[in-house]
Amino acid sequence: MFHCQITSQHSNNARLTMNNLDKLENVTCNLCGADDYKIRYIKDGYNIVQCNKCDLVYVNPRLTQEAINQLYDENYFLGEGFDKSVRYQNEFDELSDKIDLSNWDASTINELLQTNNQTPKLLDIGCGMGLFLWKAKQAGFDVEGIELSPFAADFVRSKGIKVRDKSIYEEILPENYYDAISMKEVIEHLPDPKTALQNIYDSLKPGGVLFMTTGNYACPERKLRGKDWFYFMPEGHIYVFSNRTMTNYLKQIGFSKVMVTNQGDLLMDMLLSKNIIETDKFKPSNVFKRKIFGAVRAVNQFISSGMRIYAVK
Repeated sequence: MFHCQITSQHSNNARLTMNNLDKLENVTCNLCGADDYKIRYIKDGYNIVQCNKCDLVYVNPRLTQEAINQLYDENYFLGEGFDKSVRYQNEFDELSDKIDLSNWDASTINELLQTNNQTPKLLDIGCGMGLFLWKAKQAGFDVEGIELSPFAADFVRSKGIKVRDKSIYEEILPENYYDAISMKEVIEHLPDPKTALQNIYDSLKPGGVLFMTTGNYACPERKLRGKDWFYFMPEGHIYVFSNRTMTNYLKQIGFSKVMVTNQGDLLMDMLLSKNIIETDKFKPSNVFKRKIFGAVRAVNQFISSGMRIYAVK
């Protein structure tokens, strides 16, 4: 079936127009394979649909792989592409020498690993300008990245970090090799999440950890704002996951332990600013701080627009 809304409005490649109809493709549900969906929202001319069989939310029809790849040019990383919320190079310059949630994320991965390796191998897929790789390296990981954009990959190399400018679908990952693989705000961009997750699973060592962050479709903000929810950027965010659909993906792939938490950055940043979070460990060592940490995370589980996801092979 082909449902498509056309708009005459233009905004830096952010809207579907008659000029890019030839760059569209229809897709079935990536999670369950069904071609049975309802249109939930129409944003910038794109249909945001939900599978009637498994509830996965995705854009259909969407840009082709070739058209998607063209989105991630220099302008995107300078905050002038479809996602204007982050200027990635500025983010690296501002945060590389400061303590932020990336430091805590790296420590959390380290705690989850069941390894005696003093320098565990970590691969960051869609590493962008390399901020998380930089923080993971500081935390003791042997790091490398994969990044589709040559512009961003060159920036990461300039920081002395190994990176290959390929997509996860082009790169042949070694089997049973990495202790940890991360994808921060990446999986929603991928045309085929299931294949990507299978490649990741195969490349992790037994006991290896996958860490991801992405938006939370089930959050109250989406329910209140509808199509105007900030995470709906259908040109590039072609999937939006819930706790349930993400859990189903990871269990289908075969991960032995799956923890999908509705823990975005807003309240976690607040805990960091109040020195409740200790960035060298997952939970605070101080009993009082640990109680505050647990209480805030309990609230966050119901209201957060983002998810932090951990899966152990």
